[in-house]
Amino acid sequence: MSEYLLALENVSLSYEKQVVADLSFQISGGQVLALVGESGCGKTTLLKALAGLPDSGVAITGGRILYDGRDLTGLGCRERKKLLGGEIAMIFQNPGASFNPIRSYRKQFAEMLISSGGFKGEQSYSEILDCFGKLHLPEGRRILDSCPYEMSGGMNQRVAIAAAMLQKPRLLLADEPTSALDATTQKTVVEELLKMKELTGTSIIIVTHNLGIAAKMADLTGVMYAGRLLEWGDTQKVLRTPAHPYTRSLISAIPCLGGRLPESLEGQPPLYGAEQGSCSFSGRCRYKKESCGEYRYQLKEVSGGHMSCCMEGIEESHEYGS
Repeated sequence: MSEYLLALENVSLSYEKQVVADLSFQISGGQVLALVGESGCGKTTLLKALAGLPDSGVAITGGRILYDGRDLTGLGCRERKKLLGGEIAMIFQNPGASFNPIRSYRKQFAEMLISSGGFKGEQSYSEILDCFGKLHLPEGRRILDSCPYEMSGGMNQRVAIAAAMLQKPRLLLADEPTSALDATTQKTVVEELLKMKELTGTSIIIVTHNLGIAAKMADLTGVMYAGRLLEWGDTQKVLRTPAHPYTRSLISAIPCLGGRLPESLEGQPPLYGAEQGSCSFSGRCRYKKESCGEYRYQLKEVSGGHMSCCMEGIEESHEYGS
């Protein structure tokens, strides 16, 4: 068995142009990783590549993705599908991507559990209803006999989360799983996902814009920008003592009651496929120096596994409150 459940080695991803470049990280069994950053930085593309979705259009153009020591980049569609339906589960940001809109949930849950070898007849339906209850889904039996098109986006999202939890996967890929939910339900979902992790040892990679969810859930946080990993490490270190100016900008944009006003980040990220020989964030960085023009991308250790690709940030790391 491999030391890490998932390890990426210099992974590059493309559609028609490169959208993720030289991405490397590792997570162990039972760890939670949060990927944060602006829309369009490559987070969702990465999850699709990890899931091996055949219709995603994502091409792995460099590097290796190792799952429990096994190189996924060389597997065919059939083998990847077996993993996705069994050991790997995904929660989509758009719940409509999870279900056939005109088939009942009862039939779709049965098909899902049969394909993963976990269907136990009426016992499975009891487990489904129990999971619905934990996620505050009322009238579970009525929902099971309903079709997705009859439900709201928030209801469909909670059902999709329940489906992923019932698979008890070794690796759960969650793309903004709480974005369609109110604050109370968000809290419930986070708590149930953490309980699942503790009970089953599931590793979770969660894409989120909500740094509060990252702080609550994640052991590790990776900050992505323009297809690259700019900062990486223990979540508390990354969020309390950010070493990269972009991470500081994300934190500074959060409103604080009775404290500082949120600060907006001016400018736009570079276009996909643009040459990034120098720092991709330099055009928006308030700490930019002349030496930044000589920059070549490399994550370097700040302290104790906390990594940043900005030497200026390493020199002037600031501490933020919780």
